[in-house]
Amino acid sequence: MHVSMLIKFEGVSFKYEGSESYAIRDVNLDIRRGDFLLIAGMSGSGKSTLLRMMNGLIPHFYRGEMVGRVLVDGM
Repeated sequence: MHVSMLIKFEGVSFKYEGSESYAIRDVNLDIRRGDFLLIAGMSGSGKSTLLRMMNGLIPHFYRGEMVGRVLVDGM
């Protein structure tokens, strides 16, 4: 059975403009259609950054240094 990839993070790191440290570093993640995903963590652990990358706000509306790539539905 073929399960299609919905979201893929490949070696993704992001540092917000003006910040000295990375919000997320070297994230590799595959989310397939039908997967259940829970994002939890302490304040400042990168949850919002991860979601902003999934919906395209990063890098289009938040400035910073991004490494790697995020594919959503193959794009």
